Amino acid sequence: MKTKRNVNLVTVLIALLISTTAAYAQENYTVVKRVDNFNQPTTFYPTKATPVNGAISENVVTSAKRILNQEKPFLKKGVVKTVGEDKLSAWQMTSDEGGNPQSAPNPLTYFTSGAASDLLTQVERSIQIMGLDVESVKVETEFFFRWSDIMTDKWSGFTDKVVTNIIVKSNEPIEKIKELKEMAVRAWSIGESLANKTPINKANIINGADWDGKAAQTGQIPSPVSTDNGRTITNTTSPLNLQTIEVKPDLDMDMNNFPKDMIFSEVGIAESANDPKRPYLHKIRAKSLTAHYETWELYSDDSRGYEGINAAPTSREYFTLGTSFCLMSQLTPNQKYFAKKRINIDDFGVEHQFNYRESNFMTPTMTGEMTDVVTRILVKSDADKELANEFAVQSLRCCFAGEGIVYETEMETSIYLNGKLVK
Repeated sequence: MKTKRNVNLVTVLIALLISTTAAYAQENYTVVKRVDNFNQPTTFYPTKATPVNGAISENVVTSAKRILNQEKPFLKKGVVKTVGEDKLSAWQMTSDEGGNPQSAPNPLTYFTSGAASDLLTQVERSIQIMGLDVESVKVETEFFFRWSDIMTDKWSGFTDKVVTNIIVKSNEPIEKIKELKEMAVRAWSIGESLANKTPINKANIINGADWDGKAAQTGQIPSPVSTDNGRTITNTTSPLNLQTIEVKPDLDMDMNNFPKDMIFSEVGIAESANDPKRPYLHKIRAKSLTAHYETWELYSDDSRGYEGINAAPTSREYFTLGTSFCLMSQLTPNQKYFAKKRINIDDFGVEHQFNYRESNFMTPTMTGEMTDVVTRILVKSDADKELANEFAVQSLRCCFAGEGIVYETEMETSIYLNGKLVK
């Protein structure tokens, strides 16, 4: 009996040791981190478009997978890279939602931040093209999202409307400011992709052979602060107080008990970081108007063509990876929904390529567009292939960001001069 008790005690101690070791083995992830290598997507070959007729192209590729954490089921990470651009690094980012506290920006915060920063870039470029004397400029925005028929076979997500305000402080005449708005909006590739239908090359890869490096891993995000080359590029910050948009109270939502329908919004502001060496470096503050979500401060760098290494991800890299993260967030609750129907989904991942193009770059006739989108959902499951495919199809339909790109979204863009609405 004595020997048996000793054996049982040893067994318990070994189990405890294994459990403790596993806990300490959790990888610590940073919110945003520059990485040397970008793992190429396994479901398509990334391509860089050849510029023609004074156009520039930015083809942005992403790869996203889950981070396993019992306390934070929506945790995920992704890598993003602009194809063929030697001066633009690859970046690894993480995303979280529903946690208290939230440990990384939610997908739509990246999505909204990227859109606002991209418009600010076009405004700043247009100011340079027009030779205007402008003391300051910033962009405020609110994106309106909706889920309908949650936890049913009709579950869908929508981007209903985007309100964006350009705020200018200047002594330039009103007619010049109106022209500034028109020029900037024409060049706003992300805005064009939201306002118009965008063709999508989509496919679901069920039990594909290339799962190396795609499988979920345990991990956590211990700090909201990310630094790069001595600069803080992510952190949480104080609540937003916008000049042209009313910041409404947070929606109180239980991530474990969804309502039938849900409406919420994201707000953000993008302004210059005032760095003379990186003139298109922006400070962005954004938040989901949802309870327990943090207000995030991010930096983006669109200083294309300037000397030196990029200081942060580009606005379009945030927007593209935000879309990948949004799709990952739809796959997560749908995994639970399909489990209730006795359909087991073991793992999943997302890969994207968004192709952006600006024609007549840095001229008065500059125009921006998103020309193509490649979407791949990777699913690992022992379920019937058709049922696993249904899981991917429904998750894609739930993705707010993807819906905003695929279909026409109502866009309301205004410009303010010295605090007064101009147009």
